[in-house]
Amino acid sequence: MHGLCAHEQGTVDDLAQLGPALYECMAHVIEGSFEKTDRSLRKIRKLASLVDGPLQRLSMIIADSLARRLLCPIQGFAAALIDPSRYLEQACLRSARENFASISPYLSTGFVTINRAMLEQVQDQKVVRIVDLSCSTTHPWQWLKILHDFHGRPGGPPELRLTVVHEDSEFLDNMQALLCRQAANLKLCFYFDKVIGKLETLDFSNLREILKINFGEAVVISCALQMHRLLAVDDSVSRDGIAQLQQMANMARLKQMACSACSPASTLNYPQTPSPQRQIPSLLVSFLSAIRALEPKIIVMMEQDADHNAPLFHDRFTKTVDYYAALFDSLNAVDSASPQRARVERVLLGEEIKNILVCEGVQRLERHEKLSQWEMHMQRCEVDHVPLSFEAIREGKERLMSYGLKQCKSDEDNADLLLCWGATRLYSISAWRPHSSNAAPNKVAV
Repeated sequence: MHGLCAHEQGTVDDLAQLGPALYECMAHVIEGSFEKTDRSLRKIRKLASLVDGPLQRLSMIIADSLARRLLCPIQGFAAALIDPSRYLEQACLRSARENFASISPYLSTGFVTINRAMLEQVQDQKVVRIVDLSCSTTHPWQWLKILHDFHGRPGGPPELRLTVVHEDSEFLDNMQALLCRQAANLKLCFYFDKVIGKLETLDFSNLREILKINFGEAVVISCALQMHRLLAVDDSVSRDGIAQLQQMANMARLKQMACSACSPASTLNYPQTPSPQRQIPSLLVSFLSAIRALEPKIIVMMEQDADHNAPLFHDRFTKTVDYYAALFDSLNAVDSASPQRARVERVLLGEEIKNILVCEGVQRLERHEKLSQWEMHMQRCEVDHVPLSFEAIREGKERLMSYGLKQCKSDEDNADLLLCWGATRLYSISAWRPHSSNAAPNKVAV
């Protein structure tokens, strides 16, 4: 530190105080103290306003979320946080989603890997139906690329039919026009079917008709950063007695840790309260049962590889700070000063964080879980893991490396692809297939 001037030394010291200040504020929110929370919020805002860095920007979003959580029971803020599309201009949302796809190393990597995994499953098929369930994460680039991939397929391209689910009808119209023009240029037999809606609101009892799937089509399914929304359950009506005792028992430890002089790095290593195995949400069970009936060749999904679905708030808070600190840092490394990056942080990631930290019950839709947890969900619903091929993993890794960021890393786990920033796992890409397409699905505990 001897080489730092007084201003730089002050900035480093202030940055070191941000982590403990956030945990101190979280402890006061759990305690329900308006006065203590207000003091903590003032401290955080003062520290975060000194430098425009990723941790400072994240801290402001988290501070806002903590304030909303404390006020939520009184003023009903949670209802406004169910979905940003209810109070944000559609054009603003559309722009933020476009920016995320253009600057995120992870999303384009996911698209490349998903495309390769699907192409391998239908290399000899004459009629292919792709179902895009990515909804708000959908981007035309993924399907423009697959049009070119099918165009160059040995033996000639198939008749290609694409169903896209999205809430924005204007976005779908533009996407349809773009893809149809490209297909015509490539002389592909291409059909585009649009479904207005969201994954979690589809009628799973009639999924084949809703998705415009005809019998005889080879079906492949792409779902990026949406499946976790099917995990929403009404867990806010009553709290399990054990969970209440755990929360009370950890209060003293939380407050002691938050007020200590530990560093932000050690604060993030706060031990988690073990959570009992939860039943599979009925919405996910209904969806996977409906998917079985479609007999897809493969389901390729990309998800946030995080543990943001813990029943106890302080556990969820700790994991959220750790995860989004890494994600904000990575986006800052890609694009440190542009309005596009700022829009992504505020409109998309900021709303995710608010939903995780403020909302409970069916209003909490951002329920990110680890790949190991997804494997348990799938196994219990008789959906088998499909290893990604060497080629799919190689293409994904090459795409990630093309951004030239040393901390952007990839891991393989049981032939799945994990996208990381340093040592922090951010996203997983995995493939699945119904256990037996001819057998009726067994009943699953929900």
